[in-house]
Amino acid sequence: MPSQAQWDKLNEYLLQVGAYDDLIPFCVNALNRLRKVVSFDQGRVYLFDEDGCVFDEHLLGVSKKITKEYHEYYSGVDQNRYSAIKRLRDKARESVISDDEGIEQGMRVSRQEIKVMDWSREPHDTQFYRDHVSRLGLTYSTGFKLCDSRGRARVLFCIDRTRPVTFTADERATLSLVSTHLDNMCRKMFGNPPSTAGDTIGLMASGIPLTERERQICTMLMRGESPKSISEKLRISRRTVYKHVSNIHAKLGVSSQGELLAKLQESTVQGRKRTSSTQS
Repeated sequence: MPSQAQWDKLNEYLLQVGAYDDLIPFCVNALNRLRKVVSFDQGRVYLFDEDGCVFDEHLLGVSKKITKEYHEYYSGVDQNRYSAIKRLRDKARESVISDDEGIEQGMRVSRQEIKVMDWSREPHDTQFYRDHVSRLGLTYSTGFKLCDSRGRARVLFCIDRTRPVTFTADERATLSLVSTHLDNMCRKMFGNPPSTAGDTIGLMASGIPLTERERQICTMLMRGESPKSISEKLRISRRTVYKHVSNIHAKLGVSSQGELLAKLQESTVQGRKRTSSTQS
């Protein structure tokens, strides 16, 4: 079990991360601060939309080039044997609770078992090990998932060590506690989505010439909603959603979903600061 010092670190960590009620900054800070609870050499957090596709990621000690290669190629080699994202997506689709079971059912969180991948025990003649694991110098990897209010996986945390030191039983117990609390926080976010008023005001004050509908779609994208979900909630066709998104890309000068979300977050923060300084 965690020591008293670890309990103190865990409590401080959860208080700091719990201050965020928007999914993206919540996940970014959860990964950034996690090193103060359990040490690791590199980390990644992937965010999934309602269709099970990665729409954003945050990296520590890993280059975007490496993760791009992983998404586009290495996750699919060796019969997807080492694709944590694919396994998580498949499992999530099998375990989603039905709408009539209600949000409360999805809030019942059981403690996650933290498993550790010892790369020295994996076959070294696979393409994934030769071209990916060996290049990164990985020795041990672990992680955990966070779900929405329907029990569907929406976030995946992956942390690695390049040192020849495994994650101890105490560290795994700490990560199990961390993941359970973060999972509860994440589910509550989806069960009671934060108001988009602040984001809308921020976007309006940012100076970006967006229409009212485009601002509405932007705030929904920042919440991790998929084009399918947006079309259903706004009662417009998916084709119309994509047309709006294309117009937004052109206005912001971006060419990908990741660049769009980063620009929206930056513009929203700047707009909020502008609004605050005007009011003061």
